[in-house]
Amino acid sequence: MRKSRAPDLTDERIKAIVETLDGWKGKLTWELLADAVEASTGHRYSRFTFAQYPEIANAFSFRKDALRGTLPRGRGEPRDERVREALAQADRYKAKAGRLEAENQLLLEQFVTWAINAERKGVTLDMLNAPLPKPPRDRSKGVD
Repeated sequence: MRKSRAPDLTDERIKAIVETLDGWKGKLTWELLADAVEASTGHRYSRFTFAQYPEIANAFSFRKDALRGTLPRGRGEPRDERVREALAQADRYKAKAGRLEAENQLLLEQFVTWAINAERKGVTLDMLNAPLPKPPRDRSKGVD
């Protein structure tokens, strides 16, 4: 009997995977990520599937770099559960902010590449910055 194929990764699933990476603690491997996604969704995806999506691949790389050389908190961890949760949330936000900054840098680099290539093809900045045409509006017949 053949295993059924996991459903395609939708924008919502990709966002959930990236958020999982933002909050990741401890050792991170593609296999561990696949295990975590399977535990939360019930579907098994391969590392090759994850790597096909730049958002996931970039978030994975960024988180892996961020985790290198860090030690888990030991004795200094607060006892109050609310404080621990607030600190964990702050860590997730810091990780997300760092990932978004890295993604923004990649987009800026892509924009520069496009601008240079457009200029080489004779496309001016004025042409690129021209406003888009307004979409035709649905007008009721007989009413102006």
